[in-house]
Amino acid sequence: MTTFPLRALVAAAVLVTVANTHDLQAQSGGAVVLFRAGRALALHGKVDSALRSLEQASSSARSSGDLATEQATRRGRANLWMLRGCADSATRILREAVSDAPPGDRSSADALVRLLASRKAVAEARSVLVKAYRDVPAVGSSITRESVTFLQGMASVELAGGQEAATLATLTSALAIAVRLHEGDVKDRSKHAVGEITDENAWLMFDLAQLRRTAKSPSIHSPREHARIMGSLVKAWPTLDVLPDDGFPITRFADRLVMRAALCAADGSACPVPIVAKGCP
Repeated sequence: MTTFPLRALVAAAVLVTVANTHDLQAQSGGAVVLFRAGRALALHGKVDSALRSLEQASSSARSSGDLATEQATRRGRANLWMLRGCADSATRILREAVSDAPPGDRSSADALVRLLASRKAVAEARSVLVKAYRDVPAVGSSITRESVTFLQGMASVELAGGQEAATLATLTSALAIAVRLHEGDVKDRSKHAVGEITDENAWLMFDLAQLRRTAKSPSIHSPREHARIMGSLVKAWPTLDVLPDDGFPITRFADRLVMRAALCAADGSACPVPIVAKGCP
């Protein structure tokens, strides 16, 4: 497998993140750069190199006390093991991450819910989700990001249980909250919105697009709607996916690879084939 020197990885990450420098100053700079480098390598199919970069990011974050980035590296490593087909390893990493998560960081629980749902472990996924958000008042109905992520997790649980109509209803509720969040944001909304896709709803729209593609129910399955949403995401992604991380970076490497393939198809370029090493820890 082709590997790259650490210096090259850091340089590449610096180029990608230069626009976000001021937002990241409060975090451990080296760890963030290594995390972003690992994310970039993962999206180029360089699984082994990405794992090494994320392990170095984890060590750097741990030594500097940057718990949010350390947790993000765990989610990233779990994503990579899933890409290798090592679901048990990914599950173990995320369970440890959930156990060690600092107060207020539910990102690893969100990732574990998605992973368990993908394995049809519906009861456990629901339990992890409810436990993670049990201290959030009116979660699922209040106009907060926690409500959006909670409903997103609930939708994945419902879909794993074969409840496609409930999944659509839950995603629709989450999208309505995301609209309210976007409208009430004090930031310049034009900087984090492209058409119907916003910073608040981008991953929800991605999940909705996949539901429209895979649903068995004729009333929900819609290749045309899937294509329309993905077209909107392709237009918005280069703008919205370079926004500064909010402290709890979203990894979702497998889903990012789906978006990367859509971007490549849109501009006629060829995406690199992921290089997947054999063997699970």
